[in-house]
Amino acid sequence: MPQQESSSPQAPHRFQRQGFSFEKAIRFFFASNAGLTIVILALIIIFLLKEGLGFFPGYQRELQVYRIAGLEFVDISRKNLTAHEQLASVLNRAYYAEINGKCAHQMRRSQEASALFNAYTDQTGPTRDLVLSNSQAEITPNPEMLGALRANFDQQKLKALASLPATPHLTADERRELIESIHTRPIDSTDDPALVTALAEEFAAAREKQAQPLLEMRATIDTFEAAGADLSSLISEMTESVTATKEKIQSADILEKDRKTLLAAAASAKDPAEREKLVSEAQASLADKPDVEGPIQILLERRPDCVKTHTALQQAAAGIVSQLPATLSQPEAARLLSVARNNWPLFIADLQNAPAEITAWKHDAPVPLSAAISSFLTGKDWVTGGEWQDFYGILPLAIGSLMISIVALTIAIPSGIGAAVYVNQFASSREQALIKPVIEFIQAIPSVVLGFIGILVFGTVLRDLSMLDSLQWIPGFPIEERLNIFTAGCLLALMSIPTIFSLAEDAINNVPSAYAEASEALGASRVQTTFRVVIPAAFSGILAAVLLGLGRVIGETMVVLLVAGNRIKIPDFTSGLGSFFQPAHTLTGIIAQELGEVPLGSVHYRALFVVGILLFAVVLAINATAHRFVNKMKH
Repeated sequence: MPQQESSSPQAPHRFQRQGFSFEKAIRFFFASNAGLTIVILALIIIFLLKEGLGFFPGYQRELQVYRIAGLEFVDISRKNLTAHEQLASVLNRAYYAEINGKCAHQMRRSQEASALFNAYTDQTGPTRDLVLSNSQAEITPNPEMLGALRANFDQQKLKALASLPATPHLTADERRELIESIHTRPIDSTDDPALVTALAEEFAAAREKQAQPLLEMRATIDTFEAAGADLSSLISEMTESVTATKEKIQSADILEKDRKTLLAAAASAKDPAEREKLVSEAQASLADKPDVEGPIQILLERRPDCVKTHTALQQAAAGIVSQLPATLSQPEAARLLSVARNNWPLFIADLQNAPAEITAWKHDAPVPLSAAISSFLTGKDWVTGGEWQDFYGILPLAIGSLMISIVALTIAIPSGIGAAVYVNQFASSREQALIKPVIEFIQAIPSVVLGFIGILVFGTVLRDLSMLDSLQWIPGFPIEERLNIFTAGCLLALMSIPTIFSLAEDAINNVPSAYAEASEALGASRVQTTFRVVIPAAFSGILAAVLLGLGRVIGETMVVLLVAGNRIKIPDFTSGLGSFFQPAHTLTGIIAQELGEVPLGSVHYRALFVVGILLFAVVLAINATAHRFVNKMKH
């Protein structure tokens, strides 16, 4: 029997003898990447906290200056003056809405004729100006160049006449007459076409006729507007003194900050001569304490005038509401009149409380840190870079983000989940091969491109549709601003549909096939199996898909910055669902818009970082909740 060669194990490599191996290197590589991700996340959190938490002490100091200088005292009266102006504005809007509503036909006819003529002049204006500028008497025209310019003008003229906007409220003969007058219009003519002028005069005559029954209402509104003149003059006088005091305090604060910087540099300087130089510069920059008591005492001497003016305005305003008409015939006018009536008791109550606030106000009352925090979280004003006072209240930004998210999810949830259910449960393999790539391709579209589409196409088309008479029953129609909450929400819905679709489809696909087989074995149809077995089993995963879609919507920046309208104001909820067609601003948009323009290290700069911290926390909470539902589905 042949002798078998004994196989001895191969000697380990010298790196293996020292504890190294290829498998360990691979594990170390991926573990180091995971650790690096955690370190980066920790550094981001530390950076946000470092830059953001310094905001509240700085904002507290600004609120202290706001009180010490007397601006807060003036704002007690300014708040009531603003409420007076807003009520007067609402009444004026109701008045004109009633008149315009009664002559809406004439108004639309005039607007459509003017829009048609303006569309023509916008397209032909530049070439027309070139022809006229080269045809002036003091300039010797070049015949060839002038001929070329006139030929170009004729081409632009034909192109403009071929793309004129629709005029549904003009008859065919009127439109034909208007186009003919434009076509035969001399190039140097500066007058409007005869039909445009005639329709404008017709609209003006109709307005004048409809204004006759509202003369009493017009007189009442004018009386109410005039009642606030004394309060406005008083506030203007007080504003000058308190603004000067504030500037003195801020100048002293800047010098004190510079002095502390020099002292800190002196403490770290190693050269005694350099240290002595920095200390002397710090002493030289020591600011004199500004005189606050003198200007404040002069301001407080105006207390009796403030109380008297508020009392007079209260007495004048109390009788106004009874002189207003009980209702108006036009829906928008009636709504605005109702808004004014509903807010009138609050306005009167604020006027009644103002004397007590004016009397009790103290300029030396402390401003706690909690006041800065509550003002930031619940403030209704985000005012920066103003001459009066900066306020950092995120409430209008948070409401804007929330309303845009509601619109986006209202559209994206049924669309994304419905598509996922159909593709996974009912679509053929050919349909799946078509639908899934198309939906997932939407993620490849840059958000800035969607923003352009929203501005130039979707917003314009939506506004034009809102002008149709057949759609006037929809709340918020006609739309005044093409860039608004609804437009931004629709585009964000388009961006979030792929996320919701992909994750929901995966959740449905992960449901064990035994569930569906058992249901069908018991006689259930495909639809019954889908909606009573498969979808309930995948509910946790579908909910996670919705939450991750919400995180995508809240964190989006470019679309809302381009399309939402960027108005930092709480929408007017008295218009009901029409509030979704108003402009708004968002938490992400304010950071992108202002961060590149603010001074480094300023209170405004740190406020934007606090907004970033808040966004980070919200999105982190949403994603953590979504992952919790995903893990629940797996188990």
